[in-house]
Amino acid sequence: MTTERTTDPIALQAQTIEALAELARRHPDLPSAYVTIHEPWRGKVARLDLQLHTPTGFNQWMAVLGVQPEDVDMHPSGRASWLEGSTVRAGIHITIAVHGILLTVEQTDAPRSLSEVAA
Repeated sequence: MTTERTTDPIALQAQTIEALAELARRHPDLPSAYVTIHEPWRGKVARLDLQLHTPTGFNQWMAVLGVQPEDVDMHPSGRASWLEGSTVRAGIHITIAVHGILLTVEQTDAPRSLSEVAA
């Protein structure tokens, strides 16, 4: 029995890397992001995660990627929250997020359903 983990070659991430490069070429004014390209898993194309620094940047990426407002989730956590949206482009699952969205006292104290409370 071996405990060594086998890894896939980076070539399996090429489609996702090329998609990100194409977005950068077509939309050079989009704000930069913290980028994570995941390893392919179970035969799926490598996933792309983008973490933006501001809500404005998040909105810009939403528009370019075609992420609809109903596909954005807010994850409240104490006095702050974070937003996350996702889409699929050219077979690649893309998630965008922005953290540190401050909530008002009213928003923080508002009752939430069980599905809105983090586990």
